[in-house]
Amino acid sequence: MAGDGIDVDVDDLRTMVTRLGNFKTEFEEIGGDTDDVSDAVGRPAGRSELRDKVDEFQSGWDGNREVVVEDLDKVYQHLKDFVDTIGELDVELAKDPE
Repeated sequence: MAGDGIDVDVDDLRTMVTRLGNFKTEFEEIGGDTDDVSDAVGRPAGRSELRDKVDEFQSGWDGNREVVVEDLDKVYQHLKDFVDTIGELDVELAKDPE
């Protein structure tokens, strides 16, 4: 019947998987950059309060970042699996349209 089924742009989904994968990788690599911030702050006017606050934020950020990375990985894997399945289904349906 006309109008039955779904219309999915597989190329757009593949692009989305690639971009999400790149974002996930960049987010994972942020960890080392937080040390640079603490070093850059140093001890202005010979005091360490600002650096202490940066270190405190960094400790919380590192723990939360790990959770976000895990969640991003789950979303990435689910989307990739979906796109792979849709791609395989598209190839099979193109072989036998019935």
